[in-house]
Amino acid sequence: MRVCFISSYPPNRARLSEYAQSLVRDLATRPRIQRIYVLADVVGGSTNRVAEGPKVEVLRVWRPDHVLSILRLVPAILRLRPDVVHFNVHFQSYGRSRLTNFLGLALIPLCQRLGLRVVATTHNFGEKVHLASVQVKPSVLNKLGIFVATKMLLSASRLAVTVRSYVAYLQRRYGYGRAVYIPHGAAVIQQPPLDPPERLVLMFGHMGPYKGLPTILKAFEAVVAEKPGVRLVIAGASHPNFPGYLEAYRRTYRPKVDFLGYVQEADLGTVFGTADVVVLPYLTATGTSGVFHMACSYGKPVIASDLPEIREMVREGAAALLVPPRDVTALKDAILKVLGNHGLATRMRAQNLAYARAERWSVVAGAFEHVYAELVHA
Repeated sequence: MRVCFISSYPPNRARLSEYAQSLVRDLATRPRIQRIYVLADVVGGSTNRVAEGPKVEVLRVWRPDHVLSILRLVPAILRLRPDVVHFNVHFQSYGRSRLTNFLGLALIPLCQRLGLRVVATTHNFGEKVHLASVQVKPSVLNKLGIFVATKMLLSASRLAVTVRSYVAYLQRRYGYGRAVYIPHGAAVIQQPPLDPPERLVLMFGHMGPYKGLPTILKAFEAVVAEKPGVRLVIAGASHPNFPGYLEAYRRTYRPKVDFLGYVQEADLGTVFGTADVVVLPYLTATGTSGVFHMACSYGKPVIASDLPEIREMVREGAAALLVPPRDVTALKDAILKVLGNHGLATRMRAQNLAYARAERWSVVAGAFEHVYAELVHA
């Protein structure tokens, strides 16, 4: 089978690029997949066509927030004549502009009309996100746009969701029965424990207003007042949809907080390996948490906001202490609890490694291979 995989892709950051690379690597190992063409976003003006292994070719076709380049995806797909077209999307995959995101999602029904077999993976639904937390007005017009965009997603031959409860939500809300749950995916990384001189609390990810950065900073002040030998590490850059967000904190915040900036893949082991606990103080969930899955990959205890998508991961086997969003005191108490209870931390580490094994990328790639084959042979 020949697959066109449409997504942001490294070295570009966020917008699901890291997920795309992890999935494509394992898809390329599947025996029934002969070729994967990644139709990716342009890097620094370069549109070079680059081979990434014997089965994978990356074509830089589109630019975020650029309407005409989004439209160039259609002729690129038709030239390649794939057996399956796979869109890897959420509601802000194509940039900050609502127009380009709307147009990007409109390619799904257009490709269906052109007779192509279309699989879409959606990582969130606008109707399930607290819009004000992601700086989108909950206006009637925006809600109507989200409804229409959702209907465009539902035109896919098969829609994969990374949160199990979304399958029932789509059936209940839209009467849609072609959704399939495929886990987000996780690596399993077992490395010798690292022993930094201080206890380390890690917040990791592409930072924006809904990630709860002010909450963790206030909670950390209370933590060090009770337990001085602790440091907070903020690893990651501003989300491209919120440029400059993190830099404002980085310029003004006091010592004992380390702002690492974007972490290259080769350095992830050091960053996660030195952490005693990973904190996800989100105000709203934009789908399942890739960072939670990454913490599980390294066998790290997690403290997270009590949100439906996070609760679902815990119900399915991941380990986390859940606290109300924006609750500084509850977050402080949870951090001190994990740092002060070796037995609890050990149990959480083992449980999260087991969860990562169950959702490893090879399992996810196998599930997508099955979906592709089902469509091709239908």
